[in-house]
Amino acid sequence: MNVKKIVVAVDGSKQSVKALAWALDLAAKYDAEVTTVTVVKPPEFSPTISEVDEFYTDAENHCRPMLEKLRQQGKEQYIDVKTEILRGHPAESIVKYAYDNKADLIITGTRGLGGFKNLVIGSVAQKVVTYSKIPVLVVKD
Repeated sequence: MNVKKIVVAVDGSKQSVKALAWALDLAAKYDAEVTTVTVVKPPEFSPTISEVDEFYTDAENHCRPMLEKLRQQGKEQYIDVKTEILRGHPAESIVKYAYDNKADLIITGTRGLGGFKNLVIGSVAQKVVTYSKIPVLVVKD
């Protein structure tokens, strides 16, 4: 197994922080690059383009402090964590980014849903697993 580029899906949840911990551990073992990706979904409805742009700007500004914390977490382990904020539908954006950037592995956390929380993984993680041609590591809570 040759893991040189790892993409980690993060959303600020404790599951995504756990996913980053796995990524950092693997990066240290394989001397791999780590890039976190956060996806800002488009608004359901917006009457004007300028409101859509404002929505994205606000959402991206909201994400930056979280991404800085993740960068610091990497620095504590002497690993340079790159961060990206993507726009679009989460699973599609994560898979496309990983593919376009020739990642060797995608790591994502998962949140269970409802009463089936121990039986199913979250919808974004499920879609990433389903559609990715790149291996996916799903870190459970």
